[in-house]
Amino acid sequence: MKLVNIFLVFIVISSSAWGQVDPSKRDTLFEKAPLDMVRFYYDNHYYLVDKDCGFKSIERLSQFIVSKNVFHGEFKDFDNKGTIILTGYYNQGVKEGNFKAYHPNGKLKWEVAFKENKPIGDWKYYYPDEKPMLTINYDEPTGRVIEFWDRLGRQRVIAGEGNYQFKMPFEFYNEYGFPFFERKGKIKNGLPAGYWTTNMVDDKEKKVLFTEEVYDKDGTLTEGYNLFLDAPYRIPLTIVPSNPFLLGEKLISKPCKFDDYSGFNAYLSDKFNAAFRANPSFQNMEDDFAYRVSLEKDGTPAIITLNHPLKITALNKYIEIIAKDIPFYFPSLNNQGEPIEDTLTISGKLNISEAGVFNFYNFKIEREEQR
Repeated sequence: MKLVNIFLVFIVISSSAWGQVDPSKRDTLFEKAPLDMVRFYYDNHYYLVDKDCGFKSIERLSQFIVSKNVFHGEFKDFDNKGTIILTGYYNQGVKEGNFKAYHPNGKLKWEVAFKENKPIGDWKYYYPDEKPMLTINYDEPTGRVIEFWDRLGRQRVIAGEGNYQFKMPFEFYNEYGFPFFERKGKIKNGLPAGYWTTNMVDDKEKKVLFTEEVYDKDGTLTEGYNLFLDAPYRIPLTIVPSNPFLLGEKLISKPCKFDDYSGFNAYLSDKFNAAFRANPSFQNMEDDFAYRVSLEKDGTPAIITLNHPLKITALNKYIEIIAKDIPFYFPSLNNQGEPIEDTLTISGKLNISEAGVFNFYNFKIEREEQR
């Protein structure tokens, strides 16, 4: 189940977008536009990408204050078909006034007002047919769910009270292999209350119980348990839609490679960092490492070897253990877009601070057979 679902998502994105940009060419992440405007190029997660990258899906037209590195004035975001998907206003990098997002069919997706970079009043969401979906009120610092309608048009939450069941996509790669998760529970006074669950959901709407939670009367998580990991946790998944446009303000770029776009390289970084705790025995060190993976057509790793070990030999056995715990890599493709067997080299860097805190970063994947 895990590998098939991930692979289906991967195929939908298609091989045509993988590695579009000539590595010898400097990426064009933005460029001048008429009327003193600047055009920025994003993927659908609002990471800056080269304008010729196959993952480019959003163009922003805005004024930009170079000295402060911020947006200024009214801006418009367009999809690849030229349809407006977001409008708003920045006052020297600070969100002010009305922001509106639109579905691909041009219908209103959500609307909200900002004051000094914070949402105020009601943030209203709509289905693609413009019927109401969700209202979150921000009169208090913590947003409260005030109204919710299901896909059949039935109002499930009224004046902050009712039953809530909402499905959302995972934005990036996850080890569990399901493209969606569904949050379900009661809303009281606009906040989650009592017993809540999270289900993993596949493309055929099959559900698998993922987490169980208990919230107190103030909407604070008191108990959370991950059934996949058989472990408790303190920070729950969101119960409302995410808004990746906020990341666009940070102007973070990504290479035009699927392993970066999909979040897989970021997953590797999180995976390694979660496995190492601070250790004062190792301090002020910078090093790199690499391991090789023999990969099957379905993305299953067959043979894993550490071919560029760390200088601190005591850590290398743990690098191998973590690498062997990774269950899946996106498969390589041939010129026809078909999955093939391949050998991958995964490289990364390790920084250990003065306090002995480990930080694994800058993961890269090189594929021998894919061109």
